[in-house]
Amino acid sequence: MAALHGQQNIFYIPSSIEKEMSKHMFLSLPQEACGVLLGETAAGGIRISRFQPIRNVAPDPLHHFALDDAEWIRCVFSEPKLIGIFHSHPHTRPVPSVEDIQALPAFAGLLQMYLIGSPDLTAGLRSHMHLNGYQIESSKVQQDQSHHIVPSYNLLPVPLCVT
Repeated sequence: MAALHGQQNIFYIPSSIEKEMSKHMFLSLPQEACGVLLGETAAGGIRISRFQPIRNVAPDPLHHFALDDAEWIRCVFSEPKLIGIFHSHPHTRPVPSVEDIQALPAFAGLLQMYLIGSPDLTAGLRSHMHLNGYQIESSKVQQDQSHHIVPSYNLLPVPLCVT
């Protein structure tokens, strides 16, 4: 399920799902929150129909995320279709980190979108999240040191439309 190459998409997110992601992120603080997005590809965009929180099992959950394997596998085979991943950056802007980009080959072939949220802690707002969306795009294929072929992925910013 590759990204839609060369197309500028819009990610359509119901406000109720954005609130679920925000609540999960704030309940997970100070750790990174993570989960998956289920939905469908539509003309000109991707529509999210469900958010499924997943337990962060990273050894250092304050600065990294790792999806619980059992929960992840259940989501891969669920309906509606798995279309993306969400995680939070509790202390930095919602832009992809070097670690985010390096981790993409582990699951990007299954996904089309990547959302990153950060808490807005200004003026005591404990329920608002800054949210950025990225389309996962596969780029050239590379070889690792063992001469295995490894796909390479990029994250391209995509507009979000909260409905």
